[in-house]
Amino acid sequence: ALLLPLICSIQSCVKTENIVNTEQRQAYYRALYCGENIEIDGMPKEKIWQKAAWYPIDQCYLGTPSYSYSGRFKALWKDYYIFLLVEITDNNLTNFLKEGFENYWQGDCIEIFIDEDRLGGQHLQNNNAFAYHCMHTGEVIDIAFDGQAKIFPNSVNYKVSRDGNKYLWEMEITVYGNKYNAAAASNENARIKLFPKKKLGFTVAYGDNNGVGREAFYGSTKGQGDSGYITSDNFGTMELIEE
Repeated sequence: ALLLPLICSIQSCVKTENIVNTEQRQAYYRALYCGENIEIDGMPKEKIWQKAAWYPIDQCYLGTPSYSYSGRFKALWKDYYIFLLVEITDNNLTNFLKEGFENYWQGDCIEIFIDEDRLGGQHLQNNNAFAYHCMHTGEVIDIAFDGQAKIFPNSVNYKVSRDGNKYLWEMEITVYGNKYNAAAASNENARIKLFPKKKLGFTVAYGDNNGVGREAFYGSTKGQGDSGYITSDNFGTMELIEE
């Protein structure tokens, strides 16, 4: 079954401390090791979230920047998983899915670019890297081997909470290698066990829909532009930190 968002108020545990400076955040992100379990409910109540740094999602790759938009994220890791807390300020969330998914990318969505081995290269019709489009209605979509957009099951588990025009996405990303197959009954053998100091190709982006189509596309990595769904050459770097 598809995951559905949890719409509720954001608690005061979302802090504004630990803003990373401009030079650090353009292409390098640190994910802190998480020794406790993270409950994916859209409410970041675990204390470890307060220790992680915020990284802005403020590079406009396409379209016209909106005065009503702002975005940022922070990251944790454990075992096979990257955990994200993504805070987006937007007037409303619009779903633009149609039969056949031909316009899936136009809806308001978080897009997670991840390249497990950080080798770069083309990934449009292979799983050398991923461009997960996470719709607020629960679907996770990428382009499969046949060049068609498909739901990628068991890849990103997330819930969305809301406070006015501020949306908080709490996400658990299973890190897969290139053996992942969206059509397989299980991809357990494709999971990658994470370890301290490992580096991954990584960028967080947001597609902003104004109600009739994509208005702008923002990302966290300077200079990546709209190439991320084709190649991972321009992804930022995420390093896994154990403190």
